[in-house]
Amino acid sequence: MSKSRCCVKCVFGTFLYISIVLVLVFIIAFVIVPVVFKYSIGIQRSIIFPTWIISPKNYSDIEKFKIKGVRNFYLDVPRDGDISDNITLGLWQILPQDFLGDFIANDEYNYEGALADKNYKVLLYLHGNGQDRSASLDLYDILRWYFLIVAVDYRGYGDSSKAELTETAIVEDIVYVYKWLKNQTNSKIYVWGHSLGTGVATHLISNLKAENISSNGLILETPFTSVTDVMQEHPVMAFYSFLPWFWTTMIEPIKYNDFDFDSKKYILNVDNPIMILHAKDDDIISYHFATQLYNIAVNNRNDTYQGNVTYHLFESRGYMHMYLYKAPELPEYVREFLEDCDKFDNRNQ
Repeated sequence: MSKSRCCVKCVFGTFLYISIVLVLVFIIAFVIVPVVFKYSIGIQRSIIFPTWIISPKNYSDIEKFKIKGVRNFYLDVPRDGDISDNITLGLWQILPQDFLGDFIANDEYNYEGALADKNYKVLLYLHGNGQDRSASLDLYDILRWYFLIVAVDYRGYGDSSKAELTETAIVEDIVYVYKWLKNQTNSKIYVWGHSLGTGVATHLISNLKAENISSNGLILETPFTSVTDVMQEHPVMAFYSFLPWFWTTMIEPIKYNDFDFDSKKYILNVDNPIMILHAKDDDIISYHFATQLYNIAVNNRNDTYQGNVTYHLFESRGYMHMYLYKAPELPEYVREFLEDCDKFDNRNQ
């Protein structure tokens, strides 16, 4: 009898212990973690802007990157209109392919003169959230056949100034860069955004429109509709989605803290042709977001005065999120898009 009672006590004790552990695990995983996420802007920022994964580089040592015809330079952006408290952004100017025949050395070329040459279209390149201006060398080799490229590192990226990273702050910086470009050249200016850069690009052009400043074309490579849309489909977030407090602790803070990059809204204010590029095997941002963005743009913009939207969805050929430059069709798509932009410009003059 005593032995039987002992066994019952052991079973009950084990059950109680396991129950307590499970309750603690639930509280930590499903209460503490969401609450910490909600109130930790630093954690949110480090996820949206993972600058910590980018290794330090000497961007002036162009030879190290094995690319010719590139100038490294810096642009001071006044903070809140005060030049004494500015943000310094690092940029690369990448000469068009046609210039390389006359090229002598990276530091001996008249780059300002090349930028002012109206015979060459200018492309402002905006990189993804885990990249810097040196991350797209293979793509630059393709795009320089069509453009003079200016690639910029956002605040906090590369050797740009360390400063508060928010959507508004980044976009305001890039608006300044765009205006600076407009003052340096009479050429047509296009904007190419990759991944997070697509969110920056659409917001940029929307802000420019509010100031009656036009762009000539927008290319969105692996775009998304908004950060919170992507979050809700991420496997980790799906793990939390059943919680009644999921929205208030894990979605609303991203919007409230200015990290959302809601391209669904800003793409409606893009008054120039748009080209969207995405791969079916993208393992970072599902192509469904690009399809959604395309449908939103097509159904809510007027192509007569806002321009056409072209969508190229690449089959699963290993291009994923980073390797669309390998697609043999890409140069032809760029050329066709530029022709479409020229037709749009001529029609609206």
